[in-house]
Amino acid sequence: MSRYPHKDLPIKKSMYEGTTFKEKKAPRLGSRYAPLQLIVQTPDRKAELAAICAEGGWAFAIKVDAELDEDIRDLVFLQSKQPAATSTRLAGRNDPCPCGSPKKYKQCCAT
Repeated sequence: MSRYPHKDLPIKKSMYEGTTFKEKKAPRLGSRYAPLQLIVQTPDRKAELAAICAEGGWAFAIKVDAELDEDIRDLVFLQSKQPAATSTRLAGRNDPCPCGSPKKYKQCCAT
C-alpha cells in the first residue's frame, strides 16, 4: 500500500487552458505590426498616398502595379474612423457647483 494514492492518477488539465484565455488582441491597423497594404497604378499616386499616410502617422506598404486595380480600402477605413466618444463627468454631490456659486452641488443646483 502506497502512502501517496494520488501518485499514479492522470494529471487533470486546468480549466483555464481553453482557447478563450490564450487569444491575443489583433494589432492595430496602420501600426508597424499591421501596416496598410495599398495597391496603386502609378508612381505619382504612390507619392500622393505616401504623403497622406505620413501625415496620419501610419505605417504603410504601397505596391505599384499597372495591371491590378487600385486598392486603398485600408486607407479609406482609417480616414473615416470616428474618434472615440468621451463623456464629460457630471458634478458629484459634494463637488463645488458648476454654476459658479460657492455652495456644494447638492445644496445648489441638485435640489
